[in-house]
Amino acid sequence: MAAIQEVSIMMKRFGRGFALVSLASTFVLGCAGEGTEGTEAPAIQAAPAGEASVALRIERVARALDRGEDPKQALDEIVTALTHPAATATEQDEATLVQSRALEANGDMEGAISAVEALLANHAGDREWSFSSQAEKRLRKLLTGSEDTPKRRLTPAEPPVSIFAAELAKYFPADAGGRYRVRVLVFGGDRQVSGDRIGTFNVDGALRAEKEKTCPTCEVNVQSTTNRETSWVGIVRARAELASSLVVYYYDLEGGEIPARYDAALPLPSAEIKARLAKGKGLVAAKKREGAPPVILIAAPRFAQLDNVETTLAGMDELPLEATSVDVPESLEAEEIQAVVRSHFGAFRGCYEAVLQTNPAASGRILLDFKVDPDGHVASLKATAESAALRSMETCMRDAAQSFVFPAATKETSVVYPVLYTPG
Repeated sequence: MAAIQEVSIMMKRFGRGFALVSLASTFVLGCAGEGTEGTEAPAIQAAPAGEASVALRIERVARALDRGEDPKQALDEIVTALTHPAATATEQDEATLVQSRALEANGDMEGAISAVEALLANHAGDREWSFSSQAEKRLRKLLTGSEDTPKRRLTPAEPPVSIFAAELAKYFPADAGGRYRVRVLVFGGDRQVSGDRIGTFNVDGALRAEKEKTCPTCEVNVQSTTNRETSWVGIVRARAELASSLVVYYYDLEGGEIPARYDAALPLPSAEIKARLAKGKGLVAAKKREGAPPVILIAAPRFAQLDNVETTLAGMDELPLEATSVDVPESLEAEEIQAVVRSHFGAFRGCYEAVLQTNPAASGRILLDFKVDPDGHVASLKATAESAALRSMETCMRDAAQSFVFPAATKETSVVYPVLYTPG
């Protein structure tokens, strides 16, 4: 079996050299029936109303909405199901989602959104429930047009204590019993850059470190919890806790925007955040609250730049109450290059397997040397085989790499990307 091994990425950014990054990882190679919709009776009138259970009523309304039948009748019917005395809690949840669809079909977008928000708020204490995924997807779809959530990475443990965490500790006084209660709510970003790695929001550690200075032998009672939501949808679930928690929002223009509907929760209006990010700079901002910890914003034009912005924030010794711009890399980050090239390994494998048909022992490296224009397209592409056995692959590799499309950046990025081929 043929194997492709990604060896390393070397990137050059207008005179600033990048160290070789080791990235060794190996990659190994019913029929539907004819529609009868035109001959069926309207879904809501499919059976006498007296025979319909709550579950059947909900199903009929959902089917009617799928078919584009009378939205007003659908709304009336789902309200009847929702308020039916025999409706179980689970049926009421399902009916609320269908009601949101019916409201949208009737042109009441505010009602459609509010219905889902109320449903999520009713389950604020439930981490998982029968329709949690559907409700989150629906709210995202209503407010952004897409129900997808950007994929995020994993978080290392044992964070250090940052300078900024020591500043935040001032907003968590001990109670009458000498206990510190720290609750942190994080929305957006990803788990690798959400504070754990560099201890940006390690208030627990900062409180313990400060106490140790004044009383090394004293026991410190800190009750600390951190809840992370990879999407802004979690704001709805956590509304009851926002007022008493340290709240952190991550914001980027690659799917990490927070809808303007929730501007009141942010240190700055979303329109202002977008306008500032459009200039190519990152952004940090904070908002003080009476009797509560502050609200923090970490924002960047691209998702991969959030780490740079947070690193700057972690070194601050006071709250950025005046929104502060942060320089971010103008060229693409190594992880952005990685993600795109890896997504084309299937095409590379096809190039290699063609060579193996005539030379089963063929192996070696091919260097992809190219530039990425600010609009994300590939230019000046070369594919150079270091082994004669792979020379016939150069054209195939070049053709495959020509279709790469990267995130837009402020400046051109130069890349040398070696790929190692070995027979399995």
